[in-house]
Amino acid sequence: MIEDVANLMMDDDPPMSPAQREQVREAWHRRITIGAAGFFLAVMLAAINAISGLRGSVIVVQPPEQMILYRDGDGDQAVLTMALRLAMINAAGSEHGDVLMGSAITPIKDGPTFKFAGTVKPVFTNAPDAAEKCDIGARCITLPGMLAIEQGDEIIDIPGGTVRSPYLAYPVIDRNCQGAAAACAGFANFDQAVAAMAKGPSRFSVSVVYYSDGKRQLTCEGRAVDLAYLRKNGWMTVSCKQSSVSGAPFL
Repeated sequence: MIEDVANLMMDDDPPMSPAQREQVREAWHRRITIGAAGFFLAVMLAAINAISGLRGSVIVVQPPEQMILYRDGDGDQAVLTMALRLAMINAAGSEHGDVLMGSAITPIKDGPTFKFAGTVKPVFTNAPDAAEKCDIGARCITLPGMLAIEQGDEIIDIPGGTVRSPYLAYPVIDRNCQGAAAACAGFANFDQAVAAMAKGPSRFSVSVVYYSDGKRQLTCEGRAVDLAYLRKNGWMTVSCKQSSVSGAPFL
């Protein structure tokens, strides 16, 4: 097709000799080829921009690496809290931000779920005065070898082109439970919660929901909960030997 157009354009001003005619034909061929390539490139860029505008944010969630379990409080009133580091990248342009709308954890297979209640910053330290350096407005929980700095409920935004990696905190307690009443009753305090989790291998499932980019499901499988250690020390980590993320849109 390009060859035919080049010949047609050349015929508008025919050269005097066959050699000149061939030179003009080649010149027109190059001009039309470059013009056509530029046109198709512009169309492709416009299509990509249109799809990006419709698609919005593109949140890339990394598979979880570990889960932190820690005790909040003392005695029968103590609560088990689970914390997950959620590493996420918004791969879209700066104009396509997003917001984490909600999250929940299922600490045992086929068990009830517990809602996200805020963020926490774990600091691994044995300093006796660590709690005195707690951030203003935060709540600090001092345990042997760890300080848990809870920030409370907050809006977690993920602007386009940025990375976020907050620790999400989930109080595993019956009043924060979603599920059958009988199942939730087995998580009335710290001791009951850790006992329920120690009955089998660790398999945690976490759902996260974004305003624009939908829902993800994260799983973490690791070693069994060490009930004696957790009760004595007040906290432990479970590394994810196997982990996965599902639910990402295809675009």
